[in-house]
Amino acid sequence: MENRSYFILTKVRGVILHEGKVYLCKWVSRNERGGFYCLPGGTLEPGETRHECMKRELIEELGVEPVIGSLIYTQEFVRPDGTTTFDFWYEIKNGADYLDVDISKCSHGFEHSEVGFYDENSKLDGIVRPEHIWELVRGWEKEPGEFVQNI
Repeated sequence: MENRSYFILTKVRGVILHEGKVYLCKWVSRNERGGFYCLPGGTLEPGETRHECMKRELIEELGVEPVIGSLIYTQEFVRPDGTTTFDFWYEIKNGADYLDVDISKCSHGFEHSEVGFYDENSKLDGIVRPEHIWELVRGWEKEPGEFVQNI
């Protein structure tokens, strides 16, 4: 057996919908990563629950306390370095509260170059991850809070 370190990360993401659009953050490019759009959220810290992490991450990144709803999606993937990541996506029920976010006033707003509500017809200057987000959003619009198993 090769002597390698493997890591398992748990991440949470907030699905914030408003008038047919989903809230996305464009990650700042750094360390050959970033430059893409994704849902807001982040990695669990030791001793933290997923709900605690979701609240902390959205306040740090966007300055708004989320009203956390149902778990609506899970995703598991293995990175090229062997790290396994488990994502837990939660419905955020207070979407209108995110209309006027000013990331320059947030403690971790520097992580993003732009944030806002988008739909699949929005002109974005980067890719959206995961690529099937629009399919998921259409399903949630029809059945809010419905759990969708990893597609």
